[in-house]
Amino acid sequence: MSKKLINPGPSRRGWHRLQKALRCPRLYALAYRSKSGRGERLPSKPLIKGSLFHMALAHHYAQIQEQQEGKTETEYYDPIESVALLAKEQPKKHIPEWESYVADVQRVYLDYKVRWASRQWKVLAIEKEVCANIHDEERNETYFYTQRVDAIWEHPVTKQVWFVDHKTAGRVTQKTVGQYSMNGQMLGYGMFGRQMFGDRYGGVLLNFIEWPAPGKSPKFERRRTDPAPFAVSRFKKTIIQAERIIRDNEKTEAVEWPGAHNTTACWPYGPCEFYETCQYGVKP
Repeated sequence: MSKKLINPGPSRRGWHRLQKALRCPRLYALAYRSKSGRGERLPSKPLIKGSLFHMALAHHYAQIQEQQEGKTETEYYDPIESVALLAKEQPKKHIPEWESYVADVQRVYLDYKVRWASRQWKVLAIEKEVCANIHDEERNETYFYTQRVDAIWEHPVTKQVWFVDHKTAGRVTQKTVGQYSMNGQMLGYGMFGRQMFGDRYGGVLLNFIEWPAPGKSPKFERRRTDPAPFAVSRFKKTIIQAERIIRDNEKTEAVEWPGAHNTTACWPYGPCEFYETCQYGVKP
């Protein structure tokens, strides 16, 4: 039987695209509305390592779900193998850089597997896409909105259901947790979780992986996001605002969409992939 390789990428019409529109309308347009000016910049080291580890965990929990459902033969690639396969799927010129992190990610994954071996929540879903139709009453338009949840777990004792988001970081502190609690991705989880599970919904659980410092061991911990009931209740308006930005500019050439031009937008983890396009325009 041929094995499956999970695609843990963005959902069809999710927060990542709307986040781009809110961060910088031109970034959104160049990413989704233009074939010219597309950057070919190699992702940053944290993003590469995070993507590789995310792939390992997707397969790890897919296999746990199979075991919990009584399946004796897995449909999925082994987590260790999946990391190497993801590296090989990158653009040819980027493969060597991706492959340079594979062994380290695999070692940390094996430590993770040991760390949580005795604490098995019930896995209800992995890489689950959830969907909603968001109605803009003022404009009488309806926007299709989606998010992909890394995993949905049920606590073995309380039976509460949690949306789980895997996060890798150089160092995990209370500040690290705080920066995610108001992130649109987490607010969206809150919106969907309550709708899907009602009072059984426990919240968002951040599954942190802290990369090891030289000569040290990795650290693993799980923390719930801080409650943000007001932000969750207003998140629909945030979605509508982002969609309006897109609608208001959709007839404009991508490179002419408004640019944000601030350090946070243009240089978050190194230069934006379209940095040179904003500097010099699209080459004829």
